[in-house]
Amino acid sequence: MSFELEALAPAKVNLHLEVLYRRPDGYHEIETIFQALDLRDRLRLRSTKGPIHVRCDHPQVPTDRSNLCHRAAKLLKTHHGVRGGVDIELEKHVPVAAGLGGGSSDAAATLVALNRLWELGLEWEELHEHAVKLGADVPFFLRGGTAVGRGIGDDLTPVHASGRGVYLLVTLPIAISSAWAYEHLRMGLTHSTPKVNLQTTKALLSRFPDRQWPGFNRLGDVVLPAYPELHRLHLDLLDTQPKLAMLSGSGPTIFAVYSDSEEAQRARDRVAPREAFTWIGSSTRQGIVLREI
Repeated sequence: MSFELEALAPAKVNLHLEVLYRRPDGYHEIETIFQALDLRDRLRLRSTKGPIHVRCDHPQVPTDRSNLCHRAAKLLKTHHGVRGGVDIELEKHVPVAAGLGGGSSDAAATLVALNRLWELGLEWEELHEHAVKLGADVPFFLRGGTAVGRGIGDDLTPVHASGRGVYLLVTLPIAISSAWAYEHLRMGLTHSTPKVNLQTTKALLSRFPDRQWPGFNRLGDVVLPAYPELHRLHLDLLDTQPKLAMLSGSGPTIFAVYSDSEEAQRARDRVAPREAFTWIGSSTRQGIVLREI
């Protein structure tokens, strides 16, 4: 008899992102602060006796073996000798390739859901090892919430955030390559000394957004000058006097944080281009949420 699960996979923003140096393995050493948002993709997974099969309602998301959900399922199936397969239906709500981690979150949701669906009994540490093989952001989504990420983003330290504040996302319909952004950084201007002090970060987060947040995104040094429309959006959002406004990941999303939803709605109505994707909502302390169907 088949068994079905629903998994809700959150988006994320980076409250801080510093690129320290390029590693010998080709990755970049970073320090970042991840924050999960209550904007979620929805996955339905059903165990089968057939192969791994992925469907998605978004035309830009591949459904073949290159899909991260497919790769996550294949990784678990191969590594743990699972004989059956799975049907995965992916309903996208997080914009694609927007710097919000949607694909990585979907992969994490697949790992967590199949761990239960296939009764693998894996602990968090084992899931983390699998997640790293799928992408640098994937491990964060296993637990979500707020976390300092070091290494390539996979060395995670959870931190407590106030949970207050209203987030406004504005995603422009332009394509920006993360690889391009990293390749064009002037690495001589960055430092190899870690900049995120955990104690200071915890103290600042406990008061945010009642007070301004001092974070920044190093990738903005490359992305914003190259994309004038994104730079203008950033400046326009800063003019609405949020507690924070910055690029998330390599874009093309600019997010801003306000004290209440009315401020966020006024800002959206004032500055968001008609063709942009917008979302107003809250942060979340949760990662992947599972529900039995």
